Amino acid sequence: MKSYSHISCEALHEQRDEWTVVDIRDPQAFSLSRVDNSIALNNENLSDFLAQTEANQKVAVMCYHGHSSQQAAEYLASQGLKNVASVDGGFEFWRLHFPVDGE
Repeated sequence: MKSYSHISCEALHEQRDEWTVVDIRDPQAFSLSRVDNSIALNNENLSDFLAQTEANQKVAVMCYHGHSSQQAAEYLASQGLKNVASVDGGFEFWRLHFPVDGE
């Protein structure tokens, strides 16, 4: 049974204030452009992120195209986060339709 959901870029954009966006792309890609106020999530800061995030906080996981984010969302949900979603289309879809920081 899947313990995470999916969210479209459109829905995430409309509900942006409700969600913490975590970006699992590589650090260089994140430094070049990213969703406003998103968090780069990697192995080095994962434990801190989990410790500091409320279980009911809405967390949207973003990768390049929406594939790797599914595995990451599953993992975050397995660690006790109850409202985790994988962003369909990923950052590449987002940047074509919505503003980004850094470009």
